[in-house]
Amino acid sequence: MPSPSNTIYPSPGRVGGALIRQVIRTFKEEQVSLPLEGRVLIAVSGGVDSMVLAHLLGRYGRKVVASGQITLLHLDHGWRPESAREEPDSVRHLAEALGLQFMSQRLPAPRGRQLESRNLEEDARLKRQKIFRTLTGSGKAYSTVLTAHHLDDQAETVLFRFLRGELLELGGGILFRDDQTLRPFLQVSKAQIRAYAAEEGLEFHEDPTNSDPKRFRAWARGRVFPLLEEHFPAVRDVLAAYPGRLNQPSSGKLLHGVKAAIELAIGRPLGRAQVEELRNQLSAGGRRRALSLPGGVRLRPVKQGFLIENLDLPDQG
Repeated sequence: MPSPSNTIYPSPGRVGGALIRQVIRTFKEEQVSLPLEGRVLIAVSGGVDSMVLAHLLGRYGRKVVASGQITLLHLDHGWRPESAREEPDSVRHLAEALGLQFMSQRLPAPRGRQLESRNLEEDARLKRQKIFRTLTGSGKAYSTVLTAHHLDDQAETVLFRFLRGELLELGGGILFRDDQTLRPFLQVSKAQIRAYAAEEGLEFHEDPTNSDPKRFRAWARGRVFPLLEEHFPAVRDVLAAYPGRLNQPSSGKLLHGVKAAIELAIGRPLGRAQVEELRNQLSAGGRRRALSLPGGVRLRPVKQGFLIENLDLPDQG
């Protein structure tokens, strides 16, 4: 593992630069003010995803959170004897190398009445959330916990919920914000994460359960997605985009309402090309830009929607 640079503000490499910019962009799109306030936990298992998140923010993330406010939290699930020794040591060494705080806790054993769910993965998830709630929030030691769920996780979750008929009921997929938990990697692919680990020479642990085809995620990752990508190369991106689309108002209703308001402002109907451009702007999400329309009218994006400005109205002062 590379030692920290002597420079006050080290510069990331090509992959790291793109990654930290994407993380900052995601926070801004989700309307989270930066830098984060208060003490921040980063949940780190020792795997590549969370080790990359911790290293990226601890070394290059000063615009996201000051390194002095970060504590790396390792949670031991107790599934494998070696995990109780090797993984927390790796996370502790990373924290020491970056000058971050470190904390480790063991989840209650998954048996008997201590089970939160019959599914071991779901049981572990619910227990992690309990620990997060005891540590973060108003009046607690920490304001926020960051986890390393990424774009591929999102795609797998959407596929799983679709196959179970739960896609609409459960809101599509993984949320960026859940109580005090934030997920800054949701627009970052697994390939980007591995590229960063290679660029930085970052060491991490490979959990053997991640390749066990008896588990849905491992089965989907190893067998289903490679087959789908032969015909639909962008399938992961497409699936990962669904939660945002499902949580938006009906695009048809929104287009009709905004179109009617604009036509009232300019006193005449919009042409077909103008309606199509308007449709594109309404579906652009965080990439919306101002749109000039006939009659001196401009459609300007704001946080909660759009503001229609008639630039030709006479001064009423």
